[in-house]
Parts: sequence; structure tokens; C-alpha cells
Amino acid sequence: MASFEDDGPDPLGPARPLLTAASELATRAAGAGDHAGSYALLACAVRLARRVRGLSEIADFRLERALDEAENESAPNAQNEALRDAIESLFGDAEAPDGALPAEPLAAAQALIGRAISIGAPAYNTEDHQGCFDVYSCTARAVLATVDQLPEPAAAQLRDALAKCLELSDPDAQAWAMRHAFDAIGEMGDGGGDIAPRQVLALLSMAISIGAPAFNAGDHRGCYEVYSCTARLLVNSPAAPDTVKDTLRRALTDASTVLNVTRQAWIMREAFDGLLGAEAEERGT
Repeated sequence: MASFEDDGPDPLGPARPLLTAASELATRAAGAGDHAGSYALLACAVRLARRVRGLSEIADFRLERALDEAENESAPNAQNEALRDAIESLFGDAEAPDGALPAEPLAAAQALIGRAISIGAPAYNTEDHQGCFDVYSCTARAVLATVDQLPEPAAAQLRDALAKCLELSDPDAQAWAMRHAFDAIGEMGDGGGDIAPRQVLALLSMAISIGAPAFNAGDHRGCYEVYSCTARLLVNSPAAPDTVKDTLRRALTDASTVLNVTRQAWIMREAFDGLLGAEAEERGT
């Protein structure tokens, strides 16, 4: 069997952040007993990763084979394990990113939702509406099950959206029902908690690492949605630094005044780069 070295140092290439986010969400869901949801979330992420330019042939082959093997399993936990094993084998020995969540419950929920949208929005824009809904609904259930002391208004948004989706048969409508709830939660803030500068930078970096490959693959709208979602989460978080909020608020306003989605994506990216560059200067790097 070919080794990673035969195909370069990182077989996942630009798809690594996407699958990392999916793995973190799926692990949380499976830990809460939602194996079927965890599998559906991973399956959507794997299908999306296979569209990312820069994914190696070895990684593409292993992910394709894992999807086939998972579909042939009858139990959700076995399906989940088939995809998880394939993804983890491709992660290799690379240092795991800091997936820590803010301590404040609402901020933690917003961070998890941001990761879900970073997968679901590009999936939706590649016409995988079912996959987008699977990612959103699984994340919503995981947030309800694992985020302690989640404020009732946020919990109610998730419960109501999940209940509404049971009455809908169209994955497109289901995905949007969940997305509306996510956006409403992203606008909430109760004044508590703390987002450390490194967590702000991690969110911005993750957004770029997922949005940039989407942009380069021609999905400019998906890229913009990932960037704008991340920006809104930080702008509406009472714990984010005011300087970060001001920069992102201006970028969101500027982007809303133009009609070209390509330019919208670049406006957000330039703001992100400015914040990341300013932090690097402060640290002397």
C-alpha cells in the first residue's frame, strides 16, 4: 500500500481543516449517543472534501472506499467507525489543532454552530442539501445534549427548528429552517464569558482554511458565507475584543453594499488578514 510520503507530506491538503471540524463535531455527537447523526455529518464532509482541489489521489481513494464500506454496514455505529477510521488514518501524526471551546455556554454553542456552517454552507452550494441538513441537525442535537447551561432562548431555537424539520419533507427547507435558527443564536449575547485572543485567531484561521479552497474551487458564495458567519459570531459575542468587533462590523457593512459575491468574499478576507497580521506584529512574528 502506498504511504503518505508517496503523495506528498499532507494527503488531505486544503481539505484538512474541513475534515478536522467535521471530526470534532462528529465525536461530540457520537459521545452523546447520536451515531446515525455522526455518520451522516461525516459522510457530508467526506463528499465535500472529495471536491476540494488539492486533495491527493491517495486521500480521495481512501475516502471513496470508506464511503462505500460505510454504506454497506447496517448499524449506524459501524458506519460511523468506518468513516472515522479512514479520516483519522489520513490525519497522520500532524499536531491536532486547538479545538477548545469558550467556557461560556452560549459562546461555546456559537463556536460549534460556526463549525457546522463552515461545512454545511459549502455543501449546500454544491447542491448537497440533504448533507447540509444532516450537518446542521446533528450539530443542533449535539449542542442540546453536550453544552451545559445553554441559555433557554438558544435551546428553544434549536428545539423548535428540529421540531419544524420533522414536519418538512424537503431537505432544502429543512436546511434553511436550521440555518435560520443558527443565525438567530449567532446574534445572541448575554454579556458573560470570555474569548481568548488565540481562540479568535483560531476561528479566523479556520474560516480562511475552509473558505479559501471553496473560493478556489469556484464556490465564491460558499466562501463568503463561511467568512460572514464567522464574522457575525464574533461581532455578536460580548466576549470578543472590541477592536476585532469593529473591524469585522465594518467589513460586514461594506460587503452588504456590493452585489458581487466575489467582491464580498474578498472584503471579508482582507479584514481577516488584517486582524491576523496585526496579531502577528504584536507577537513579533
